[in-house]
Amino acid sequence: MTARFILFGAIKPNQSASWFIHGFEKHEAVSFSIVVRPGSGARPPVAHAVLTQGDSYQHVDGTQAYKINIQNKAPFNWIWYDLLALVESWGLT
Repeated sequence: MTARFILFGAIKPNQSASWFIHGFEKHEAVSFSIVVRPGSGARPPVAHAVLTQGDSYQHVDGTQAYKINIQNKAPFNWIWYDLLALVESWGLT
């Protein structure tokens, strides 16, 4: 299993962001993970985020795509995040 860096960004307090991430092969199983850090001048709770991996899709060319959502649960602080994809290849192509 390998971890792939997908993107980074920031989310304001009590806000969320969603993405449609594509480009995975038909023989890859994918799950996502986040690394979250507080913005500057943070007050407790410093950084708190929820990652939701939603729908998965198969395109006509056989590649896979996923819809994900990151919600900032810190009531007073914006957060920085890194989104990673954990990818496991299986079977034959």
